[in-house]
Amino acid sequence: MRLEGRLCCTLVDEGELRLVDASPCGIIEVRADLLRDPRSSLRLVEEVAARGRRALLTLRERGEGGGYAGPVGEKVDLLLRGLDAGAWMVDAEYSFSGLGELLSSAPGRVLVSLHLGWTPEPELLYALAGDMLRLGAAVAKLVTRPRSVAENIRLLHLNAWRPGAIIAFGSGPAGMLSRVLAPVYGAPFTYAALGRGAPGQPHYGSVLEAWRLLGLGGQPQPHAERG
Repeated sequence: MRLEGRLCCTLVDEGELRLVDASPCGIIEVRADLLRDPRSSLRLVEEVAARGRRALLTLRERGEGGGYAGPVGEKVDLLLRGLDAGAWMVDAEYSFSGLGELLSSAPGRVLVSLHLGWTPEPELLYALAGDMLRLGAAVAKLVTRPRSVAENIRLLHLNAWRPGAIIAFGSGPAGMLSRVLAPVYGAPFTYAALGRGAPGQPHYGSVLEAWRLLGLGGQPQPHAERG
């Protein structure tokens, strides 16, 4: 199995746009909530699309580790404008009160995400992922904080339940196992930092090196720039 192109790399600063062309990332997540002005994300989406990469626009809520605390309507409007600007998909939290409006306005183009500080038992994980997909999520993303190898494996098995429709992995160093192997188990892609990245994200070079050591593709990135 070759995994090149199965990386979604997170851009958190306008200056990191210069890193896109030299990266192997097939998808670039534009974190509007971490930019000085979230509205500048629309230009970044256009730039990413012009470079032949798929753009995923995210405006993460503070309650799930992001930086956005504005009105619901403004968030829905920005995400829909992002799709008009050329975004491949947009990310919205499972708990977001405007999720229904977003899903009905952009069917098939909303990744629904949930970030937890713990790893639920399998029954709850499957119920959560299933409900996200029933609501209309194009992809259901669940990120937890695993405390053991067993919890990482639990997340990997969730990816295998609906290949291509679920992304499940752990955050931080303890979740590296499931982050690296998620695409092997059926996730359409996994996440890494393009430069500085979001809190807890490894640089894409680390993920590529892990894939290379496991015989899953990925070329060494000895001069990978972090922005």
